[in-house]
Amino acid sequence: MKGWREQWFAGKPAAMNMEMPGMMDSMKMDMAKLTNSKEKEFDLAFIDMMTPHHEGAVAMAKEALQKSEKAEIKTFASQIIKAQEAEIKMMSEWKAKWSK
Repeated sequence: MKGWREQWFAGKPAAMNMEMPGMMDSMKMDMAKLTNSKEKEFDLAFIDMMTPHHEGAVAMAKEALQKSEKAEIKTFASQIIKAQEAEIKMMSEWKAKWSK
């Protein structure tokens, strides 16, 4: 993505839009909770933090599908959605299994 950015928008300032769908959701990680957890507690905390992170990526990718004019971005966004949704499903299944 850095290569695309430099190729397409060389010399332009970086955009930082924390209001884009998905950005704030993906920033809600409590690293201290992970650091201080272990075993089952760690695994469940990791899933609890990674799920919204992945959901944020899906939201951002869906926005890119709607608004981008670049075919490369649209293709990449579609790949992100497919991969992240599969991982969200997998983490949900693990959480259900490991929470017993």
